Amino acid sequence: MIVRATHVRIALFSTALGVVAGCSTIGSVGDSVGGFFSHQDPSVASLNAGANPRPVAGQPATNPSDKPKVLPVASQDINCPEVTIADGGAALRVGGPDNASVRYQFNIADTARQCDPAGPSQAGLKVGVKGAVVIGPAGSAGTFSAPLKITVTRDSDKTDVFAQTYQVEASTDGVTAGAFRVVTDPIMLPMSTLQLADVYSITVGFEGGTGGPPPTRHKKKKTSG
Repeated sequence: MIVRATHVRIALFSTALGVVAGCSTIGSVGDSVGGFFSHQDPSVASLNAGANPRPVAGQPATNPSDKPKVLPVASQDINCPEVTIADGGAALRVGGPDNASVRYQFNIADTARQCDPAGPSQAGLKVGVKGAVVIGPAGSAGTFSAPLKITVTRDSDKTDVFAQTYQVEASTDGVTAGAFRVVTDPIMLPMSTLQLADVYSITVGFEGGTGGPPPTRHKKKKTSG
């Protein structure tokens, strides 16, 4: 089973991280996805800004003997696949089986994707993931890492056309959660249609993840005397 991840359009992505773990909270990262995906083709940017009329992928020939004319495609013309989180992959908990023995836990907070034209019948896909690490009752301050896998699957035959594990890293002082983010390099995909969401699926998740809630840190009671 795959659960749908919360996602937003690339240009408006600025969701604050709000996972609460006892006294630990994840503050606003403050980065927009525009910051994630800042290296955009200038020609694409001019199209998006309205410098040229909104193009189409193809234009029927007025004369049947003429070949179809292929015009430039802007990013917003492409129906980019949504990002889903693999079942159990939303979190990775390290420590014992019970809450009191948890050292730390990584959580995915938000995801983003962007599809840009990258040549004739080709698109460049970027995937971004934001999250944080929180400390459990048995943990302490430090820098921690976790394996995050990003997969792009061709739906017609369930073949993974891209699969890579990223070692994400985050630091925390033991009270405030530590944020992480990862962005893929452009993943080149054949684009026979602008409806890429009907052709490919994007899945992200921690390898060996638990999907459990953040660990709860309890304050020690003060003793009199």
